[in-house]
Amino acid sequence: MTPLAIQAWQVVCGEVQPEQILDIREPDQYGRAHIPGAINVPYGDLQDRGPRALDPARSVLVVDPGGARAAEMAVWLRGRGFNASYLEGGMGAWTGELEKPRRRRR
Repeated sequence: MTPLAIQAWQVVCGEVQPEQILDIREPDQYGRAHIPGAINVPYGDLQDRGPRALDPARSVLVVDPGGARAAEMAVWLRGRGFNASYLEGGMGAWTGELEKPRRRRR
């Protein structure tokens, strides 16, 4: 099992390679920018929708704005058999690539 807390540099340099990234921010926050490949299940919906959206055979990194709720949800997912970790410091600590929506030209 991977450590509970993962730092951004560990993912950016490839030391830790999560097989799934779960972004629990609100849809508008996720829509502005997110880690490439992340899926969005907001915090308030996670206990209902999260386990169905994830593959329990693959590791998951939980991401939020600052890390606290992601830590809570990583522990919750671990209690349900997932190999879950959280991004320490959340998106505020992320230094890697971001996927952003393309702006439409008029």
